Amino acid sequence: MTASHWHCYRWTGERRTYDDESTRRPPHLVVHDITPQEWKRIASASTAFMASDVPPLEVPHWLLRPARMIKATFDEPERASAWYQDQVTDLTPAFMTDHDKDPTRQAERFTAAGDRLSWGGDVVGGWYLRGTGFASVHVVACSANRIRPTVPCPVR
Repeated sequence: MTASHWHCYRWTGERRTYDDESTRRPPHLVVHDITPQEWKRIASASTAFMASDVPPLEVPHWLLRPARMIKATFDEPERASAWYQDQVTDLTPAFMTDHDKDPTRQAERFTAAGDRLSWGGDVVGGWYLRGTGFASVHVVACSANRIRPTVPCPVR
């Protein structure tokens, strides 16, 4: 199963906001697949979850959030990978550690991201920033997501 497209998300904010899990999860723990209609009902039951642009705890839950939170959408894995690389490259100067800024490590991260997208997977990155910030970049497979294939696509 390969994704038909990918939705891209980027969030930068305070670590304490990211660490507050209350707005990062839908109101009910779901441990099995449910219908797309049930996903929509569960997500809409939490206005805090739906309004938050902080990355959800489970990557496919981005797809439950309003479409306005999508930063880009791509049909080709190569274009989704290029977007991810551009976002990470843009953020790199603000990374807290030299380890995360290391060019060899970056190249390995980008190669792994391209590979994962080529078979329909998601790509997730999160980094502590200088000061008290945190940044997150996600590329989430849609129609269907491998982890949660019944989560509905927010725009198609």
